[in-house]
Amino acid sequence: MQRELELAGQWELKPVEHFDGNYASGDWSLQEIPGHWQELPQFQTYSGRMVYRKHFSFQPAPGKRYWLRLKGIFYWTAAYLNGFRLGVNQGYFIPANFEITEAVRPGENELLLEVSCFAEEDLRNKKQLLGVWHHWDCLYRDWNPGGIWQGVEILSSGKAAISNPIFHTVYLHPEYARLSGRVSFDSQEREDLELRIQLIPENHNGPGMEKVWTVHKNIGSREYQYGLDLKDYRLWWSWDQGEQNLYRLRLELKIVGEAETSDIYETLFGVRTFQLRDYIAYLNGRRIWLKGNSYAPGDYQIRKMTEERYRKDLELAKAANFNILRVHAHIEKPEFYRQADRTGILLWQDFALQWGYDKKILPEAVFQAGEMVKTLYNHPSIVLWCMHNEPVNMFETGKKPGLLDLLRLGFSALVYSWNREVMDPRLAKTARFLDPSRTVIPSAGERGLFRADAGTGHYYFGWYFGPLHYLNWLIHKRPHRLKLVDEFGSQSFPNYQDALKFMTDDLNQLNWEELEKKYLAQPQYLNKFIPPENFHNLKSYIQATQDWQIFANRYNIDRLRSLKYRPCGGALAFDFIDPNPCVSWSLVDYWRTPKSSYYAAQKAFSPVYAFALIDRRKYKFEKQLAIPIFAVNDLNQKVEAKISARIISPMKEDLFRQDFSVSLAPDSPALPLASPSVDLCSPGEYRLELKLLARDLELENDYLFQAE
Repeated sequence: MQRELELAGQWELKPVEHFDGNYASGDWSLQEIPGHWQELPQFQTYSGRMVYRKHFSFQPAPGKRYWLRLKGIFYWTAAYLNGFRLGVNQGYFIPANFEITEAVRPGENELLLEVSCFAEEDLRNKKQLLGVWHHWDCLYRDWNPGGIWQGVEILSSGKAAISNPIFHTVYLHPEYARLSGRVSFDSQEREDLELRIQLIPENHNGPGMEKVWTVHKNIGSREYQYGLDLKDYRLWWSWDQGEQNLYRLRLELKIVGEAETSDIYETLFGVRTFQLRDYIAYLNGRRIWLKGNSYAPGDYQIRKMTEERYRKDLELAKAANFNILRVHAHIEKPEFYRQADRTGILLWQDFALQWGYDKKILPEAVFQAGEMVKTLYNHPSIVLWCMHNEPVNMFETGKKPGLLDLLRLGFSALVYSWNREVMDPRLAKTARFLDPSRTVIPSAGERGLFRADAGTGHYYFGWYFGPLHYLNWLIHKRPHRLKLVDEFGSQSFPNYQDALKFMTDDLNQLNWEELEKKYLAQPQYLNKFIPPENFHNLKSYIQATQDWQIFANRYNIDRLRSLKYRPCGGALAFDFIDPNPCVSWSLVDYWRTPKSSYYAAQKAFSPVYAFALIDRRKYKFEKQLAIPIFAVNDLNQKVEAKISARIISPMKEDLFRQDFSVSLAPDSPALPLASPSVDLCSPGEYRLELKLLARDLELENDYLFQAE
């Protein structure tokens, strides 16, 4: 469809108790749209119902059809044009198209949008599908995103219009790629239609393709399926595996016998296949180990995100050696997915479900899950759908849980959860039916104790789950629960200069109550693992929190890399960026300043990596310690590497020193190099130094530990 008018700029808005169609009383406020109503001072704490009004001038042309497109509204909306009710739409990420051919008039027009976005009364049984926006410990608890967060526009077409075209790669043959597509048409007349499908190389010199079909069309809407063979194709790869070859998929629809095109649709498309076999990933038939993180909303005021801001975030992820991001329990703007396609970052796309929901929302959840799949279908960067994050009976995170809260949480995590056992499999079935080309995971995290398939793992050893070395029990006793770990980590403070933007410089005067309630810090765990009384000033304490985060993240990554493909298919830490100023698990803060833990993760995910498994930062004096040392290669070519290992005592004596020349096979599992036994015969600080030289890569990886 062709854009005729963008309805941006100032709109009128006012809160109402009921939608009764009579909005004469009360004063209107003004806001630039797109926007969230809580951005206005007078609505800073408002949740509920809001009416938006826009007057605009328009001149419809004869013979054309016109459509009102609402690209994104939190959360429910009904649209009226010149008093004519166009329809309703529910789902904050679902674009709504309403035909307005009969309702729009020459000259002045009035558009009214009734919008609602409520604060949930019971967070354990939520009734709106908003994912992290209404219940999360990484986003402002009092923030309501209600409002028109994406654009509103008027589009036009001829007598026949295209809707919901979705295409995917069925399989790859050495000579051609078999593609499949489904396209819906909406026609006003009982006339034959001509559909022209083109694949035009976007960023490479490979050949394209063009095919034309005649469609025998009845009046109304109908869906058709097409098969295509693209010869001499160029594959789309993640950035670490190859080039991001893209095609421009262009559809042109004409009424047979007429010269003018009735409608046009364009999108980017990539030829690629993806499978997850026993939680090990295969991209275009090639096995890859997944390395990544969770991506929170780009901004708590998500309407502020731009293509350029998304590009910078994805470049930061790429520079950190991530090949995948998990879009955590929300859906981003279309610009995010376009940039991921171009950058070559794989996306694990969550549906907007976070923790517990009321049983009554099941039909709506099925509908919205289907709309998510159809809306995002054509992006090659999206390789799997996950229908629910941690489907447990979670209490309100801003309040101290009682015994009953903890019992409910434990029962739902370990024994039974209606969300996990009933709703999530139903949503997964819907996604698999609509999209046979991608992997579908019913839920992430807690899968219960009694399932043969342990699912993905969320393991917060070194934070919620006790000491880090408890992870070793899983490694030795339950390795099947480490097939794909997609959450682990610890909180840390932002860098010093950014921390001063929302806290005092005096460590002893920190307002811990405000840091907990507003800025999401968890003092009980910070005090346990990084006691502030051990530090003299804020700057040293901030670095200590980041040092603990480095230790916790590397502890997990090293052990998961040691299990590469045996049985572990990847490691995704939690999380990447902050959506608002806070103390959190992020590697990059709200102002996009990388913490020191960002650079440590970058090293731990190096494509060629030498590492060791050291269980603790402190050991008892006179203990004998065995330290396994490994090397691993994620590249698709053989690597000849030189590695030196050295263990230095507190007296600066060499307790172990050895050089290795190793040949690492392409995409190799971890190769054990040595397991030196060290006597901790002196109290003080010990250091293990690992140095790796391979091709143009030079890596130093040091481990510090104490004997006391």
